Amino acid sequence: MVHKDYKEMIPARAVSALDAEDARVLNEHLENCPECRTELEDWETTAAALALAAEPLEPSPKVRERILSEIRSDGSTSRVIPFKSTSRNIWTLFGSLGAIAAVVLFVVLIVGLIVLWRQNRAAQSDLARANEFLQLVTTPGAKVTELKGTNVSADATAKLVYDRSGRAILIADRLPSAPQGKAYQLWFIVGNKPLPGKTFVPDNSGKGVMKDQVPATALDSAVFAITLEAAGGATAPTGSIYLSSGQ
Repeated sequence: MVHKDYKEMIPARAVSALDAEDARVLNEHLENCPECRTELEDWETTAAALALAAEPLEPSPKVRERILSEIRSDGSTSRVIPFKSTSRNIWTLFGSLGAIAAVVLFVVLIVGLIVLWRQNRAAQSDLARANEFLQLVTTPGAKVTELKGTNVSADATAKLVYDRSGRAILIADRLPSAPQGKAYQLWFIVGNKPLPGKTFVPDNSGKGVMKDQVPATALDSAVFAITLEAAGGATAPTGSIYLSSGQ
């Protein structure tokens, strides 16, 4: 097995999707490979952040009633559905996509959709955003930074996901409505110098999604903050801080 094979197993290991034999082989390799250990830590950090961000959802009454109706109509006769015996070879099971790609994409897709697009909106827009988010968060080395609400917006939360190139997506929730002529603006604070980001206006439920570019100087040591500014944005913060990662 070459080094590339071990690296392809790392995403599945991060979501506990390797079988016992593959996990044993990878563990032996990790003992002597600092590069793969670092990459595994990056994947585990991303997977954990997504899992913790997910909020439980209650199925609609229609779904519950439909399930109960199926049970009632089924009567008392038990039906056993035989399952075909499957090979333990995980690579064969998932075909040409490979087990790792299939498992990781499936897990991240489910979690990402639960967190970000719980409501039924325009289908095309949702699919485009979901695809963009998935591409970013599954990039090796991608980081997820949490922003917490301040005293002016205690219930608000946000997450900034960005990769080593600076490509970023901000997801905010439970922000107060922006007054007419105002918008929320993202800031990258390096040392004591705030660098301006883009602006966005949340929807009626306080949710907002925005794409931005993290400056190169802010990739490793910046504090991220969100203030309320004039709709066109400002070159320096003037409004109150609603969210910050530096708490």
